[in-house]
Amino acid sequence: MRNWLQRFNARVSRLMMGRYGIDELGSLLLISGIVMSLLSLIRPLFWLAIPAFFIIAWSYFRCFSKNIGKRQSELSKYWGIKNRIRSRLEFLKKKRRDKTHKYYRCKLCKTVLRVPKGRGKIQITCPKCKNRMIKKT
Repeated sequence: MRNWLQRFNARVSRLMMGRYGIDELGSLLLISGIVMSLLSLIRPLFWLAIPAFFIIAWSYFRCFSKNIGKRQSELSKYWGIKNRIRSRLEFLKKKRRDKTHKYYRCKLCKTVLRVPKGRGKIQITCPKCKNRMIKKT
């Protein structure tokens, strides 16, 4: 039994030599494809089987690809999107917890401005671009 397993591991190692392998994006694609294929078993969601097949195929393509630079650039784009979403969610959580301040975004430079609540209409000046706006707090 042990010899068979060692031979199998050696063959898989030779097959994967020079190939990209699995990473965070690949495992996310594989798991989401499996979940979608399981959801496609529900009668009204049968159409999910087709995108699930393509997502799983993409995951395997990434795993067996020899173009490592391209796969790493895809992974870095994924991390950028993931970090933007995570920071946005953290900001919304922080904004919801803060009961003493109100948050505005500068229309020109998109900087987040924090002003105290309960002051009525005030003029807010963006410290970055010096844009002025009148807002109600």
